Amino acid sequence: MYRIILSIIGIGLILCGCSSNIPSSYELNGEVYNSRFNGKTIYLSKVDGDELTNIDSTLVEVNNFCLKGVQDVPTVCYLRFREDHLLPEYVPVTFILENGTINVQITKSDSKATGTVLNDSLFSFQKSMDKYEKQLTRIEARYKKMIADSTINKETEKQIYEEYNSEEKANLEFIKKVIGQNLNNILGAYIFNLNRNRLADKDIEIILQKAGSTFKNQPDIRLISERIRRLNNISVGKMFKDFDSQDIQGRRKSLSEYAGRGKFLIVGFWASISPSSRIEMKNLIEIHKKYKYKGIDIISVSLDTDSLSWIENIERYNLTCPHLSDFKGWESDAVKAYEINKIPYILLLNPDGSIAAKETDTNCLKEKLKELFDWGYSVNVPKNQDGI
Repeated sequence: MYRIILSIIGIGLILCGCSSNIPSSYELNGEVYNSRFNGKTIYLSKVDGDELTNIDSTLVEVNNFCLKGVQDVPTVCYLRFREDHLLPEYVPVTFILENGTINVQITKSDSKATGTVLNDSLFSFQKSMDKYEKQLTRIEARYKKMIADSTINKETEKQIYEEYNSEEKANLEFIKKVIGQNLNNILGAYIFNLNRNRLADKDIEIILQKAGSTFKNQPDIRLISERIRRLNNISVGKMFKDFDSQDIQGRRKSLSEYAGRGKFLIVGFWASISPSSRIEMKNLIEIHKKYKYKGIDIISVSLDTDSLSWIENIERYNLTCPHLSDFKGWESDAVKAYEINKIPYILLLNPDGSIAAKETDTNCLKEKLKELFDWGYSVNVPKNQDGI
């Protein structure tokens, strides 16, 4: 009996010891690199609906600040100075507020929050993404310089496109891997929501099927889930959904002026300021050149908001096809009609206007067209028609 009692006491002490290692509050210790921030108020904020709400604040003194509290349910928060737009000398901090000791450094180039498991993981992710963005910027700068110097040719252009695509694909796989490792916490939900416009719908569906309740119950994630359910209304075999836009001359146009006219129609959704979109549009135009006399048309639908930049990039990159845009960006009628979550986005319509393929890429589109035309599919095209 004595041994049993001692054993019970021992187990109780172990459990108490384990629970005492779990932080019951947070201490946020911050360091600001620039003395000009001394005496300024720094705010701890979080997203509430469509607004950023301050939940605490303190003064920066001798380049340091400290905030304390309790946060039993981890949440994404931000540290910022109210006059963000007037203070370009620092990078605002995005971090996960959770119980534990969080160490924050606010600098001009790479502000960070570390010290807890989720924040260490978030910082590691942010570093990888920064490296990726810098690499893409270098590739883009090299491409623009070659265009400006008139030193680019088809071979070097192809090499640059392949290098850019390779970087994007590798980064996307990395993002999916990190999300997959955090399928039931706020970190995974945050990274998923942050990159939702880069993920294919099939990947989104798989992630949501595997995700736990903590992940799926985030407000933004619930909206994504609702969008996925709406995709059934625009599935393969359904008729195209019309939308209004305007062409490069400013004339009002609608998709129905191109779709369901007896020929296949490639619809490329893109934005001229997006390098990956430009690459895909250029590839689509090359595909169209190969198949246009077999009965295929093409149009581009841009999510640009600046008409001058749109026209300039179309001309600079020699993107020769009919172009449409309503300059509403992600609020575009086309985006709403097709529940577009990412660009580039390719839609292939059958001659009768029904959807043949959607959210495909140029490689899959090539296979689809090869399948159609190699098996003898034909569309009656007048001999004198140029196919554009």
